[in-house]
Amino acid sequence: MKYIITILIPFLSIIMAKDNTTYLKVDGMKCSYSCSGKVSNIVQNIKGVKNCKVDFEKGIATVVYDDKKLQAEDIVQGLKDKTIYSVTQVENKIKEK
Repeated sequence: MKYIITILIPFLSIIMAKDNTTYLKVDGMKCSYSCSGKVSNIVQNIKGVKNCKVDFEKGIATVVYDDKKLQAEDIVQGLKDKTIYSVTQVENKIKEK
């Protein structure tokens, strides 16, 4: 019984895992192609990020990530470290798989 529980725990954590969606306000982008692409590229290369879409006109990046691997604050800090843009977290929503 002990071995069955040991084997099942990793599978249950995968099944029960939740994707988080965070919305980041990105100020300072000047163009819809290069700036939006840069933000998207940087965010998508952060381990644990599953998807990133940037709405240039609204200045909002929508990021889906695995909360077991990183937090929204890590994404904000990653963008701040690698760009000159002002980045703030707007809102968080949790989606169940």
